[in-house]
Amino acid sequence: MSKIESSDGREQASFNLLDRPWIPVSMKNGSDGEVSLRELFYQAQGIARISTGNPIQDAAILRVAVGVLYGVFGNDCPQHQWNQILKLGPSDTAIWNLFEQYFDRYRERFDLFDERAPFYQVAGLHTTKNEFAGLEKIVSDIPSNEGSRLFSIRGVQSLKHMSAAEAARWLVSTQAFDPSGIKSGAVGDPRVKGGKGYPLGIAWSGHLGIVIAEGDNLWKTLMFQYVGRDVLGTSEPDVDWSDDSPIWERPITNERPEEGYNQPEDATGIASYCHGPATLLTWQSRRVLFQHDGEVVTGVLLCNGDRLKPQNAQGYEMMTAWRRSPNQEKTLKMPLVYMPRKHDPSRALWRNLPMLTVPQEEHETNTTPENMRPRILDWLEQMHVQDQQIRLHAYGVVYGNNDAVIDATVDDSLDLNLCILTAEDPRVGQSITDAINITDEGITILANFAGNVAKSAGLDSTAPRRKARELAYSTFDREFREWLRDVTIDDCEAKLREWRRRTRETLLALEFELAQQASTRAIVGRDVKENPEAEAKRYSVALAEIWFKASLNKRIPKEEM
Repeated sequence: MSKIESSDGREQASFNLLDRPWIPVSMKNGSDGEVSLRELFYQAQGIARISTGNPIQDAAILRVAVGVLYGVFGNDCPQHQWNQILKLGPSDTAIWNLFEQYFDRYRERFDLFDERAPFYQVAGLHTTKNEFAGLEKIVSDIPSNEGSRLFSIRGVQSLKHMSAAEAARWLVSTQAFDPSGIKSGAVGDPRVKGGKGYPLGIAWSGHLGIVIAEGDNLWKTLMFQYVGRDVLGTSEPDVDWSDDSPIWERPITNERPEEGYNQPEDATGIASYCHGPATLLTWQSRRVLFQHDGEVVTGVLLCNGDRLKPQNAQGYEMMTAWRRSPNQEKTLKMPLVYMPRKHDPSRALWRNLPMLTVPQEEHETNTTPENMRPRILDWLEQMHVQDQQIRLHAYGVVYGNNDAVIDATVDDSLDLNLCILTAEDPRVGQSITDAINITDEGITILANFAGNVAKSAGLDSTAPRRKARELAYSTFDREFREWLRDVTIDDCEAKLREWRRRTRETLLALEFELAQQASTRAIVGRDVKENPEAEAKRYSVALAEIWFKASLNKRIPKEEM
């Protein structure tokens, strides 16, 4: 067990995240390992990805690591310097020396059990009863309700203690994605009433539909998310990153809300509380303190931290798409309000690609777009990073029960050429948009066929239409991902013609499959009145096939393939 000497000469446990392994990774050579934060950067060019086995932990740890980049290189990195750092990486002596100097300067702030400033925690945090809760408070795959734990994949014994390494991973993900709900009331927090910390909302990253551009090694992945101030251009003069810094560079926090960071309710929509990307990447949504026996964590105190809502934070948060919200504009009485575009677990990432390509507004003159893509993609476009294969990764959390529990997580990815997202040629984005529109409209035509077959049998068409959609999207999911992987700037229009052909062939095959399943009653058919005044209309499988092919020929004519 690692120990250090405390200020009064006593030995105390130490688990410094810079030196001790706590981050599971997959290496480019196919092996797996666990590294310290220092090793994560030193070996980044040989690491494929962070791989904890839990998507929200992966995203949360990656955001901390990007926060380190902001600390080392600042937030106003110019294009030539950024490209040089990307190219050389930590294997370059001069660059690695910058990391070493930075880690030496803030070393004490990364110790999980430091008596003065434990990492992502508050020393001396306590309630009036001096109680700690069980570790289920920070473990998102264990229900807080004991009656529900029978169905958890984790054993009950795992709630009683946890290694420092695992506790560190859960601590980072808690600060990023913790649900809302009543928390323990910290002594000294003026917001506490009756010993309770009443809900302030979900943790910062929970508001986001996180989008990460992954390169062929972790160094590229980290750099792709490291966005300089120049991304703002001159369009957002009120956005100020001048006092932006990761949490370990700021004065030590205590149990009280931090002035200038904790956003009052009547300041919702005033984004200056965000300060900048490094601040948000390491935002302290909660005040936390671990109870531990040496390096074994046995309990946790989880209290409210700094409140922050996401309205109009598009100039500060780089890793999510944004949408204009008329409802929020009305509620906040503001002329323009943007909200993060969260991921829909029922909708595959590829179906949202039109929101991520170079926006049409860049080819026109629209100063107030309805949608804004993640700023990381704008930055890569500015840096002229194109023509290389990346993995676009989407992470997110779906909350339930008034945001007090995590219902589901989103973890979806797409392999594609980066030129699709950064090319200034409008044909690229338009080809992707057309391909997705063709698919969506073709699937609607198939769903109509399934509904018409149901009507032919005297059945309600709702369920057959839904099942046809599910079947089609499941089929196209694999096909579209395969097709997208090879699309480039030079062949985007030819690839679109290929996709039209594939879409038509797939829809015809699915229609044939559904027709073969039709009942005798549907084949015979029947007359249907859509309403009492309407004339009866004949429905049968044969007629449904004729209507289907007519609609398909209109949407995807053979001559266009």
